[in-house]
Amino acid sequence: MLGALLYLRLTSFRNWLLSRLRRLRQPKYLIGAIVGFAYLWFFFFRPMGAVGVPRPGPGEALAFAEAAAGTSVLLPADWVPLSTAIGALALLVFFTLMWVIPTERAALGFSEAEIAFLFPAPITRRGLVHFQLLSTQFRSLAGATIMMLFSHRWTFLGGNALTHALGWWFVFSALNLHLNGARFTLTRLADRGLGLWPRRVAVLAAVGAVIAFTVWRMPAGTPPAAPGADPDLRPVTDWLLALGGTAPLTWLLWPFRFIVGPFLAPDAAGFFLALGPAVAVLALHYYWVMRAVSAFEDSSVDAAQKRAARIAAWRSGQSTRGAADAKPQRPPFVLAGTGRPEFAFLWKNLLSTWPYFTGRVFLGSAAVIVVAALWAERQPSARLILPGIGAMAVMFAAYTLIVGPQFARQDIRSDLANADILKTYPLAGWQVVLGELLAPTVILTGILWLTLLASGLTFQPTSDRMAWLTPGLRAAVTVSLALLAPALAALQLLVPNAAALVFPGWFQASRTRGGGPEMIGQRMIFFFAQLLTMLVALLPAAALGAALVFIFQWLVGAVAAVCLTALAVLVILVAEVWCGIWLLGQQFERLEVSAENRA
Repeated sequence: MLGALLYLRLTSFRNWLLSRLRRLRQPKYLIGAIVGFAYLWFFFFRPMGAVGVPRPGPGEALAFAEAAAGTSVLLPADWVPLSTAIGALALLVFFTLMWVIPTERAALGFSEAEIAFLFPAPITRRGLVHFQLLSTQFRSLAGATIMMLFSHRWTFLGGNALTHALGWWFVFSALNLHLNGARFTLTRLADRGLGLWPRRVAVLAAVGAVIAFTVWRMPAGTPPAAPGADPDLRPVTDWLLALGGTAPLTWLLWPFRFIVGPFLAPDAAGFFLALGPAVAVLALHYYWVMRAVSAFEDSSVDAAQKRAARIAAWRSGQSTRGAADAKPQRPPFVLAGTGRPEFAFLWKNLLSTWPYFTGRVFLGSAAVIVVAALWAERQPSARLILPGIGAMAVMFAAYTLIVGPQFARQDIRSDLANADILKTYPLAGWQVVLGELLAPTVILTGILWLTLLASGLTFQPTSDRMAWLTPGLRAAVTVSLALLAPALAALQLLVPNAAALVFPGWFQASRTRGGGPEMIGQRMIFFFAQLLTMLVALLPAAALGAALVFIFQWLVGAVAAVCLTALAVLVILVAEVWCGIWLLGQQFERLEVSAENRA
């Protein structure tokens, strides 16, 4: 019977591959495939096939990391023990969450087609469980291959492409098997009367007690570095190593060390030595899941229906959360019966997002950032990592501005299928476009403000060469960037919305669920077009800003120069955004979605 199920899985994969190849006959998929294959070849596969380029050892990797940091940050000499400790602690966190978060009954991830054909078939329940668990291993192997393309470039880890791929497979398989086992065990406990919150309190209390007792038993820590000395991260890494090596936490971490062992093996010999314990952990997990599986048919049917609803909602651009479980949600604000129609679009699109994007969550997050930054400023040991946190906040803000529009899609891209209905509204095209852009602009602006707040409170000069970056100047830069954030976010959102209106056929293809080189290529085409357009749009504002700062700093000082320049740049950005909204409004009025879909 397992042979027939394996044949079914392989045949499904072959048909999926053939369907991907057939649609390459269409130019929009063929061009995307060419770009996607070129990207994968030049950035991932070609470096793997390079001959005669040895991977650096730990000492060379350390020197490279210090040079890349740009400062004389003191780092540990051996990465393997530290990487093992961090990996084991991370897995402990994930495994703990698997016992805390689940709220629904356990189910196996069968699709609706598999339920319709396999459940009535003469297959034992045990055979169905074997089929589903082995199917997840194929998916874990595919995910491991993708992760290998990235981790193979982390030269400080050692190993090669094959050991990295198999190492990731061990990690993903352990996570998947433990999640299934935990869910079925929790379902049995719930049937016996264990409530949700008693279970959560018990799990967190047990793990917290182990960590607290371990910290109490740890040896005294290393004294913090003297003010003005080179930033030294070795006390932090030594503390992590001591935490992971002190009982009783070290006993709890041993299975996790076995899981990450193959991935962190420095060579083939170390990989084969780590292979046995990792296989043993997976085998025990598999045996546990097979013993823990209880009645899963009804819950699997319900889970398959929710998954199909999420996929359909994703393809239509709606909220996957709302499709999976239609629970009432508090409106973002009270919508008046009369007023500007653009606010109705804002209300509707915010209502379709996750419930975390609210003013209360934003204010609470800001309060947490302020309290944490002020507390860390008063701790000598925590003060060392503040510049790093500030730099990370700046990088995250840049990432949000560049990539955020690809995720905040509660705009024209979500309502493109309903464009015929929107055009019946007694509104001008620019009003529809403006209203659709408000929600993602608000979301991205809120995230940018939080990152700017974190960077402004934590980013500090690390040497005398940056003494000119005074607290007043840092505050002026932070406030100025916060003032420009809404206009920058709106400007970034104009490009993907323009792509949806100008090339609706290509846009609908690029948002198809699933991977593949053709999908990667199409998304890359849109992303680089967005990036190029953004750079061109920022050139006038950047040129004016540089000239004004250069002139005003001699007349009114650096702080006032930054503030005045921000106001002038804001005028240019708002003008560009308004022109873009007006042009997109004209394009929206000329749009014929039905004709584009037929083409």
